[in-house]
Amino acid sequence: MRSVIILIALSLSACGGGGSPEQTPPPIVTPTPPAPPETPLFSEALDCVDTPESSVVTGTSFKRVTLSGENAICNDGSQAIMFIQRAATVAGEQNWSINFQGGGGCIGEDCAARWCSGGDDRMTSSSAPNGSEFEGIFSQDQANLRPDANKVFLHYCSSDNFAGQRSDVIIAATDTVPEFRIHFQGANILNAAMDSLELGAVSDDGTVSLPPLGGSGLFTISGTSAGCGAVSKQGDRLATRAKGLGHTTQLICDGNFTPDIPFLPDDDRRDTVAAAIESAWSDRNENHDPLRDESCVELQTEAPWRCDVPSYVLANHITESPIFVRMDLGDPTISNNYINNGYTAAEFASGVRDGLISASQGTGIEQPMAIPAIFAPACGRHVALFSTAGFFNTSISDDVGAVQTLNDALDLYAQGLPVTLIDTIPPSLSSCGN
Repeated sequence: MRSVIILIALSLSACGGGGSPEQTPPPIVTPTPPAPPETPLFSEALDCVDTPESSVVTGTSFKRVTLSGENAICNDGSQAIMFIQRAATVAGEQNWSINFQGGGGCIGEDCAARWCSGGDDRMTSSSAPNGSEFEGIFSQDQANLRPDANKVFLHYCSSDNFAGQRSDVIIAATDTVPEFRIHFQGANILNAAMDSLELGAVSDDGTVSLPPLGGSGLFTISGTSAGCGAVSKQGDRLATRAKGLGHTTQLICDGNFTPDIPFLPDDDRRDTVAAAIESAWSDRNENHDPLRDESCVELQTEAPWRCDVPSYVLANHITESPIFVRMDLGDPTISNNYINNGYTAAEFASGVRDGLISASQGTGIEQPMAIPAIFAPACGRHVALFSTAGFFNTSISDDVGAVQTLNDALDLYAQGLPVTLIDTIPPSLSSCGN
């Protein structure tokens, strides 16, 4: 009996004397809320394009190279690309010619319209061919006076004049456009292209390899339209890099020498244009974080937005390389922006012409390496470097009656000779080939 009583007592003692246990209540676990869905890329959010069209023709003379690098990406995140062709001769392998493709751009909400207007592959590399062909300055035509060189065509797919440095930019929804995400990495695409060339670029199919960049040959940097804008922003920087590898350099800018503000009539329309440029500059700062010409940014403190005006930069802040500017006085693409703000075609032409004449006189803020060379017909053609008609068949008569095509003028420029060919208003010196 005694052993039973002891067992009962021990049992009661283990239960705290039979009272309610004093235990810490278990923590309340709050379920982790599901992560908000990632904002889709514009190519996913905008249900308007199935297969983007290609802005370069399919061919075999130039071969595709996919650029490596985490930030060498197009607007939609696809890897950026370029097309390459090795020089035809051993001597030509010392020379290089790299071109920046043009094709407008966008900053924010307007990127939706850019994509939905036809799905142009200037926002993606997904539809670009494995090889291509080019006319004009890159043509194999025996009439082409450009020196033999390794040629590089940098495909434009960043919509930022090859200047942006920002990924995963969120564009807010509007009444007509859903929220979407986009990348602006043009400056890093440029850097990746140069890195690839310095190592010796090899085509994706392995059939073409370029020698490593460097040596005593000529390094030519050209760009059309938005690519010309890239030359204005990145030309000095790239020229410095190429000269560090032993090259001499030349810049060529085609189709983006807009009327700078001082060369427009002094009235309310000029104020409107200036305000629009400043607003776009501010938006680019927010969404693109663009890399601009360093000396322009440093010196233009009163109106820094002018560093986004190619004509201003080309005339005032290119100091590391000679520059050749080709601009049509009747450019139908560029003039639309001014005509829509109330200017006449003649006022646009006059603004372009006066700015080109000023540039040709070397009156810029900084001392240029050489007086800019100018070729300015009046033929109503936006760009000409990659056009047979614009490059070989359009000409301007000089002051002694000699006729010079763009091909001729670039050859004179390559020889270090002065070139100032600017048509009159109304036109009287241009012959506009087809």
